[in-house]
Amino acid sequence: MTLAELLNRRERFARLRWVGMVLFVLALPLLPLAIYGVVLGVVRPLSLLPTIGCLGLSLGAFGTANDTSLHAARSAAERGELPAAAAAELAHEEAVRPQRLRDLHSSPKAAVVIPLVALGLILYMGRLLAVALAE
Repeated sequence: MTLAELLNRRERFARLRWVGMVLFVLALPLLPLAIYGVVLGVVRPLSLLPTIGCLGLSLGAFGTANDTSLHAARSAAERGELPAAAAAELAHEEAVRPQRLRDLHSSPKAAVVIPLVALGLILYMGRLLAVALAE
């Protein structure tokens, strides 16, 4: 992979990680709503598990995109000069978590699939809870 391709990958996945944060914000109200539904008796207690899964998948979406972005930045830094923002982010990670930065691996397919799965589960649970609580 060329330096330009690595820099493009870093930028693309640096933007994609914020999708995970949006998904997390969307998933946050689901757990309290599910607990409220269980207390009312209109939602089965096992419905709490998928709402926890929504939170986990949204954080996983952020983490996978973040790791892929940092891996591309690290690889690009080994081949040439980084833009200032990427260099600052990489320097911060090196200062705070050097071992983690060395152990990173790239997962571009997972960084695209996990947000889609998270969005699907969030939409499903949101609809399920909305219907149950509207009764």
